[in-house]
Amino acid sequence: MLKTFLIWFAICFACYFYRTIFNILNYHNRKFIKNKYISSSVFIIMFILWLSWFQMCFTDPAKISFPLLIRYIGLVLFIAGIFLFIFSHTKLKGFEDKGYLVRKGIYSKIRNPMYLGFIIWIIGFPLFLQKLLAFLSSIIWITCILIWKVLEEKELERKYPDYKEYKKKTWF
Repeated sequence: MLKTFLIWFAICFACYFYRTIFNILNYHNRKFIKNKYISSSVFIIMFILWLSWFQMCFTDPAKISFPLLIRYIGLVLFIAGIFLFIFSHTKLKGFEDKGYLVRKGIYSKIRNPMYLGFIIWIIGFPLFLQKLLAFLSSIIWITCILIWKVLEEKELERKYPDYKEYKKKTWF
């Protein structure tokens, strides 16, 4: 079981690494990043990332006994994170290349609700499943997501002159 977990962990890590490198290169305005095939590969990598992360959680051999309340909190966090991720993603539909900053709905309160939702579910699911290694590995995944967030916000500051003011009025 440990071997299977480590394989899924390695796949997940490779996907996070790929996505992080993509974000770094994108931030530095590398022209090949604008290639539609490379951009499409990020979506495929994210699908593999999520698949491998879930498999990693299910195959984690290190079980820890959390009180039932902690498990339910984990389940609520997982569901809330998924909901926040999907809800905020749907609010962006149609605004991708319109040339202005989305500030309505959830984006009037939280700058990066998809990243926040992703972080919340990464914490909640291993708590619910009582999986120690998957829970501890969330430190790596959350660090990567925070790097993505910082790079994206720097890019948005360059693109939109009023983004710094927007940051002052919103959280995360």
